[in-house]
Amino acid sequence: MKNVALIGGLIGLLTAPAWAAESHCREQERIVFSCSLGKKTVSVCASADLSATGGYLQYRFGQKGGLELAFPDLTQATPAASHVQARTLMFAGGGGGYLRFVNGTHHYIVYTAIGKGWGAKDGVAVEKNGQLVTNLECRDVPVSELSEEFFNRTGLPVDQHEFQIPGLD
Repeated sequence: MKNVALIGGLIGLLTAPAWAAESHCREQERIVFSCSLGKKTVSVCASADLSATGGYLQYRFGQKGGLELAFPDLTQATPAASHVQARTLMFAGGGGGYLRFVNGTHHYIVYTAIGKGWGAKDGVAVEKNGQLVTNLECRDVPVSELSEEFFNRTGLPVDQHEFQIPGLD
C-alpha cells in the first residue's frame, strides 16, 4: 500500500505545473504573470472569466503563504480597466509588455522584455508620485501572458506614462 501511495505522490509531482510553487494564484485562477524575487514572489492572477466586460485581475506580492499586498480588493466589484493599464514595448531585436496597477500615489508595474544586447528583463517596479522607489528583478524565468493579444482581449486601457525598464538607460 505504501508503494502505491508513493507512486501516486510522484505522479502528482510530475503532473503539477512547474510554476505552481512560485505563484500566489489559486488553482481556479489563471496566472497572467508570476516569478520568484528571491524570498518573495510577485504574481498577477486573473479569474477564469476575465474579459473586456467582466472578471478580475489582481496584483499579489509577498512570501508564499504570507501576502504583503493584494490589489485591488476583490470584495469590491470594480472592472480591471479602472485600476490597471497596459502597454507593449518595442526594442531592437525584441520587445515586451507590462501592466501598471494604480493604487493612489503608488504604482506597481509588472514587466517582461527582451532586447538585443541586454537579453531578458523581468520583474516588478514600484513608483510613488511618479518616482521609482524600487525595482525587483525575477530570479527565474517568469510565467507570463503579457502581450498585445492579452491586453486587447481583456480591454485594458493603454498606459499613458510610458514606463521605462530600470537599468536600460
